[in-house]
Formats: sequence, structure tokens, C-alpha cells
Amino acid sequence: MNHSNSPTQLALLVSLALVGAGCGTDTPPQEARLEEYVKNVLVDTEWIEGNWDDPSVRVLEIGGDAVEFEEGHLPGAAFLAAGSLTNPDDAIGSQIATGEQLSTVLGELGVTPEHTVVLYDRNGNLFSARAYWVLKYYQHSDVRIYNGWTSKWTADDRELTNDAVGYEVSDYQAGPADPAIRTTWEYVMDHTDDPSTLMCDARSPDEHLGRDVRAERGGHIPGSVNLEWSVALNPDGTFRSPDDLARLYEGAGFTRDKQIITYCQSGVRGAHTWFVLSELLGYPDVRNYDGSWLEYGNRAESIIEG
Repeated sequence: MNHSNSPTQLALLVSLALVGAGCGTDTPPQEARLEEYVKNVLVDTEWIEGNWDDPSVRVLEIGGDAVEFEEGHLPGAAFLAAGSLTNPDDAIGSQIATGEQLSTVLGELGVTPEHTVVLYDRNGNLFSARAYWVLKYYQHSDVRIYNGWTSKWTADDRELTNDAVGYEVSDYQAGPADPAIRTTWEYVMDHTDDPSTLMCDARSPDEHLGRDVRAERGGHIPGSVNLEWSVALNPDGTFRSPDDLARLYEGAGFTRDKQIITYCQSGVRGAHTWFVLSELLGYPDVRNYDGSWLEYGNRAESIIEG
């Protein structure tokens, strides 16, 4: 499953230029300027330090390989493989894990539905946002993301540890799925001509334009706007300010009166953009298409531009 490497500086500049065309200095401010993120779902270094011994908090590093985790991680953290949050029995390799599969992996880490689950990773909170979306899809009540991941921890002069932490297995039971935050190929096809729906392509510009082909066909969903996932981050890996994020997405045409469907190659970068729009900016109707280009670009019936 290809989650994409960190974008090149060129790709980032292209995406920023795309946004800049719609948000110059004369752009009027939104009706009620945001002074903080809509939801209190980000935690900082001091919060982690003050809560790592709290039994009601479970810190999880989301990654592709446990080797880096074993060499050094946040104190009190346990490791959760990103791949365990997808369904290995589905023909489309990017599809979300079933509720039973999620219950098994979280139960093995001793997580209960009552835990405050804090997520972090080593790649711009890309895996963390996908894990957050999965947990919210199955309606885990309290999920947070450490704002800045491991690079922020060390930049704040904190040390990683290689101390192993073991937790007693729990009988975790995933909640019912929330269909309002996820969508399917059929739903996307039904809404490509819907003026009340906008598609946000969180991939690189080269993928969007069909120059970087990662399926049978390259290109993009008709009418989709390319805004690469990484434009939501500061250089230090933290999320940009609410005002900056609002200008970026509104300047690209993503207004709150529209339904927004996010996608990428395998729903990971799409989940990151879903997190920004839904959880940080409070857009009312955002859905992540986790089949994404892995499914869309490989289906002969798909309508493709680019």
C-alpha cells in the first residue's frame, strides 16, 4: 500500500501557488475569524509530559515499522502498525479495517473505549490522521493528535526512550460505523456532477495531472481541486494556524456550504486533509474516500480527467 513519501519542495510550491491565486492580500476575512481550532483535538509537548502517567490516557505511535519505535519513542507510548488499520481481506488494499479487526488490535494494546487516545508518528502526522479518522469512524469518543510528532518532541529538548511498556489486554469493542465521514466509489461517481459537492485531491500536483501514475490510469476525478496535504503544515511539522488554514482552503474554493470529499492514492493523505477540514476548521460535511486512486484509477468505469 503506497502512502507516498514526503512531498518535494517543488510540489509544495506548486500547491501553494495554486492556492495563492485565490487568496491575495485583498481577500476579505471570513465572517467570524477563527482564533483557535474548532475542536480541542491537538496536544502539545507539555500536555504529553503532564499526562503520560495518567491511566486514562493511552499514547500510540502509528508507523509502518516497529524498528524506529524500539530505538526511541515518546515515554509511555505503545506501537500500532499503520497497516493494521486496513482490511487485509478486502480486494482494495486501502480499505478501512472492520470493527472486529480494530477491536482486536486496540484490545491487544489494552485500549478501552474510555481511554483518551493520543496519536503521533514520524511523518507529518500522516499516519496519525488516518488512525484518528479510523477511530472516529468507529466512534471512539476521545482521540487527540500530538501536534508536531517526534521531531517536535526532540526540538523541545525532550528525550526519546527505548523503555518498553506493556499493557494488559482489554476487551475493546468498536462502536457502530459513522457513514457520514467515509465514502465509496459508487458515491463519488454519483456526485462528480453534483454542484453541492467538491472533490479535494490531496496528492501531489504530478499525480493530479497524470504525470506520476500509480494505477492503471493516471489523472484525477473530474472537477477535483488539487491541494496537497502538506500545505496544512508549518516547516516544523505542526499544523498551521486556523486563520492560515481557513485562507488556504477557502482560497482554493472549499466553502462550508459544500459537501467535500477528500481522496489521494490510498486514503491516508485524504484522511489528513479530512482531519484539517473537519476537526480543525469545523467544516460540517467532509468525507474521506479511502479507496482513493488505488480503486478509482484501476476501475475501467471511472471517469478520469488529466
